[in-house]
Amino acid sequence: MSNIFRAYDVRGIYPEEINTDVARRVGNAVSRYLKAHSAGSGQAKTIVVGEDGRISSPELRQAVIGGITAAGADSVYIGQCTTPLFYFSINKLNADGGIMVTASHNPPQYNGFKIVGPKAVPISSDSGLLDIQKITESNVVANEKIGSSKEISFKEDYINFLAGQSKANNLKIVIDASNGVAPIVLNELFKKTNFNVIPINFDIDGTFPNHLSDISKEENLRDLRNKILETSASVGFAFDGDADRLTVLDEQGNKLGAEFVMGLMFKAKSRWFRRPKVAYDLRFSRSIKELIGKNGFSSRTGYSFVRATMKKHDANLGGELSGHFDFKEMNYAESAILAMLRIIEVVAKESKPLSELIKPFLKYFNSGEINIEIQNCEQALENIKAKYADGKMNELDGVTVEYPNWWFNARPSNTEPLLRLVVEANTKELMDQKIAELTSEINKTA
Repeated sequence: MSNIFRAYDVRGIYPEEINTDVARRVGNAVSRYLKAHSAGSGQAKTIVVGEDGRISSPELRQAVIGGITAAGADSVYIGQCTTPLFYFSINKLNADGGIMVTASHNPPQYNGFKIVGPKAVPISSDSGLLDIQKITESNVVANEKIGSSKEISFKEDYINFLAGQSKANNLKIVIDASNGVAPIVLNELFKKTNFNVIPINFDIDGTFPNHLSDISKEENLRDLRNKILETSASVGFAFDGDADRLTVLDEQGNKLGAEFVMGLMFKAKSRWFRRPKVAYDLRFSRSIKELIGKNGFSSRTGYSFVRATMKKHDANLGGELSGHFDFKEMNYAESAILAMLRIIEVVAKESKPLSELIKPFLKYFNSGEINIEIQNCEQALENIKAKYADGKMNELDGVTVEYPNWWFNARPSNTEPLLRLVVEANTKELMDQKIAELTSEINKTA
């Protein structure tokens, strides 16, 4: 069972790795970890449960609720929802924690659980997930059967919150929901706003019939790109399966890096905040780090780490290269739809197309993430540290080394025998040279 517990969540193939027995055990273990049972306390605590649109999610959700209530905690089922709506509901209810049944952007044969504590703070491998794993794998399962179960929806509250954050305009936009759960929120939100929306793949279908919901991959953006060009839309947005990630395409169908989306929100400032502070993925482009300056705080990769950095520095915004965007208004949690609303407002206010708006950020040449298969990541990192010891080095996440005209980050994957490399330089020639140099150094230990 240990292979399904990842750095930030629980995930595996259904039903071989994730099934109703595992789901019941996870629900039970989370209740016990959060000390949410009523025995000896006089009052049961509350755990929120939501689910995405996958075929297996309803039965796994029922098993999770069974495990929660068997441990003596009360469960509140909020229905099929987006992961940001799940976070919002926990804070709205002031619940003690929550379990979201989802495999996010993974293929349809996968499912899993995102687990959070009070205030929707993620429980990751360095903040309790390993303890939950031990309880899950033990043969001791609490079975008091005294917890209650009820169903409440906070969807209308969340939609009203989002509508209050938007400024009406008739900008033509295309949205690809990837057959995920984003339309649960978007369909009602559009009735309260004045957007000129062209929706595609809005039927919720856990088999993802049109394309997979991993919106980081170019092949899954083809529908969106074609529709933007066909309709002469100003901007396009893609959501993943549980609608917690956002990818933005400009009017030419080109993908914007998540750091440039963050840069647009920071630079606009406008009515949202006066002097915004930002927690950002350490792999962000140097151009965005320079833009944010002293108002920025570098974070380890991973949404749980970015959110923790946000909270530590009381930041207004948080962002990760994978397309997670966090907001202080969401109690430091993420909302891909709120990020979309902010970008729509930025583009509507400017007289320039989106491709022009991001040109000031395109100062450097960036490799994107390069995955190098290697068994001994630790030795590879030691070799890198020795070779580039003359640079400005930090080990916040793997190894980051900075020079005046280039920098790189190399970090081991949390789930696979891979070293993930990002290189950025002042010229394409230098970037290519350093990629080859680093790849050769890393492969010496392969």
